[in-house]
Amino acid sequence: MTIEKAPDATFTYIWGDKMIAFHTCKTCGNTTHWSDLDEDYDRMAVNTRLVPFEDVKDIPIRQFDGADSGQFLD
Repeated sequence: MTIEKAPDATFTYIWGDKMIAFHTCKTCGNTTHWSDLDEDYDRMAVNTRLVPFEDVKDIPIRQFDGADSGQFLD
């Protein structure tokens, strides 16, 4: 995944354990994605609610237990 944006198009919010940076659009206020700040992990997420349905409708969805086990539930 590549995120293309103009320089300074988003502001970044980091909180808690400071492992994730949330990027929010300065124009519309939507959180567009988050990126990992921990060098031991390679993870990120994209807010697909901002993507046209036709572009994401066939992407399989996996349920993940991020609160307890840290495992996928499928």
